[in-house]
Amino acid sequence: MQWRKGPTPPLMSHAMIEDPYTRLIQRLFPEGTLSSKERLTGGVSADVERLDIKLPDGELAHIVLRAHGATHSGLPAALEHKLLGTLHQRGVPVAKPLIYDEGGSLLPDPFLVLEFVEGTTIIPEGAEGAYIDKIADALASIHALPPDNLPALPVRSDPLPDVFDYLPKGNEWHALRTHLRGLTETAYAGPPTLLHGDFWPENLLWQDGTLAAILDWEDAALGDPLSDVACTRLELRYKFGKDGMQRFTQAYARHRPIPMERLALWQVYVAAAAQRYMSEWGLPPARETHMRVEALSTLREAGAVLMGEAEIEL
Repeated sequence: MQWRKGPTPPLMSHAMIEDPYTRLIQRLFPEGTLSSKERLTGGVSADVERLDIKLPDGELAHIVLRAHGATHSGLPAALEHKLLGTLHQRGVPVAKPLIYDEGGSLLPDPFLVLEFVEGTTIIPEGAEGAYIDKIADALASIHALPPDNLPALPVRSDPLPDVFDYLPKGNEWHALRTHLRGLTETAYAGPPTLLHGDFWPENLLWQDGTLAAILDWEDAALGDPLSDVACTRLELRYKFGKDGMQRFTQAYARHRPIPMERLALWQVYVAAAAQRYMSEWGLPPARETHMRVEALSTLREAGAVLMGEAEIEL
């Protein structure tokens, strides 16, 4: 999410920049100087910039700086750095981590520095279906990774009881609340799976139709893979409608079985949380209205499945 390129100011020349990065650059490139920088947009809990470093031979090195802001609530920089290093060594398409700092010795805030990966988050018009299938394949490959030797990550295995904090108020939701309160043993009982935590199109970089990098692992966890599936389904519904959401589900199901009632439980959680917090994401009004409509529709549909009032469908 943090690396999506959007409208940004022009790159600034070295002479124009008041360089707060000197010590950071010297740690990585002892004789390098900051040539230009560009803010990369998309996230709300980290400030992300591409830094272009001029080397003594005249070449440029490109790195990404992700500084944790005051609203950051994800993994600590050290833990995310360690996770990315492990994944990179295993051949997962992630940006290679270079350094991190949590103590403010180089910059005021904790940060990660990663290698810059060329690519785009744009899905070509007319190729939506093929890309949705690739997105499902990529998420299934993450869930198939053996969790051995991964760093100690948070556990995400049960949508209850937090879901009650996210459900909308009002009589419409009374029956769903009552039903959820009557559920027992809702924690995931399967083998722990690596979860990305925010797997959506803006966190995927493509090069000529091939996935070049999976970005933004700050919400990674171990637990129930259907929590990821529910998140991606909703994001694809925002972008491609209900048909796109269902195509993703069908493609993912070719890799792993999907207990649909449990997916509905996670879908209630994800959709309820989305409609609760999206007003804080800085979305354009029309975009927020669209997403809120889709989130509430998803919440109604998943709730009806849970309460036995609708057919279970992929």
